[in-house]
Amino acid sequence: MSFSLSVDETAEASLRRIVYEQIDGAIAQLGRGDDLNEEIHEARKHFKRIRAVLRLARGALPGKTYRCENAFFRDQGRILSPVRDSAVYLETFDRLHGRHGRHMTGNALTRLRHALEKSHRSLLDGLARDPQQLAAIVDSLEVARSRVDSWRFRATETAPFAPGLQRTYARGRAELRVAIKRPTTENFHAFRKRVKYLWYHMQILRPVWPGPVGALARECDKLGDRLGDEHDLAMLLQSSQLRKLQEERGDLADLLNVLADRERSHIRRTASLQAARIYQERPDRFAGRIAAYWHASQRAKFLKADFGP
Repeated sequence: MSFSLSVDETAEASLRRIVYEQIDGAIAQLGRGDDLNEEIHEARKHFKRIRAVLRLARGALPGKTYRCENAFFRDQGRILSPVRDSAVYLETFDRLHGRHGRHMTGNALTRLRHALEKSHRSLLDGLARDPQQLAAIVDSLEVARSRVDSWRFRATETAPFAPGLQRTYARGRAELRVAIKRPTTENFHAFRKRVKYLWYHMQILRPVWPGPVGALARECDKLGDRLGDEHDLAMLLQSSQLRKLQEERGDLADLLNVLADRERSHIRRTASLQAARIYQERPDRFAGRIAAYWHASQRAKFLKADFGP
């Protein structure tokens, strides 16, 4: 099934099913054996989706369950993050070069790209030479899968996802204000994480009213991608390889900083305008509106059962 609720299931059953599917997906990715870079990238996506489910269900799950499971899947992602980060540095350099190649010339920049590629390859090879690292993650995921069945959802006055959704939306709204007031790399990255969680939540909740919720999911996806590009540029500028270039050829390092900062500034301006539209509602009203869609979809299910299509 898809990464979404089903109107034919209870919300609790859907959320549990999604987690099972994401764990199984991560296990399958880590066992592919054909493209280690892609396996890691896809497995980390599954971990992020599971953490999004946990946040969405936070108001209905016991606090201990949320904290332990969130920390577990966060830590699995962190084991793989150095490999993914090194790939992002390389991809970001290539995108920047693709847009500004006529300015980005010279042997020093060629050596920079080779250094980025060498670092990524070294990390990949390290994992490939020690398959027990991935095997250990798979084993821990099998154990985690067995825990999901024991999750107990508390009864709530409204939709079980409403408190978690309100919290995610409120955090995003607050992080947006901070990022606009103090536009640092850290603040925009914090906001980006909230946008990504809201995007995951809208994907999960899309079936409650596919038109409006699907449209919001697409806007969050676009915004998250923009903010992701901004963060990738910031991380490239902070990489050890660029610091080495600064020592060897400060003029070229300065050029990269200027080109990247110019793009980052443009992304921040356009992203802030888009974000203002997404985060225009009060969090309680936003969560209440989505919960109302869910309740309506549940009523429609029973009406269909009583009266037919």
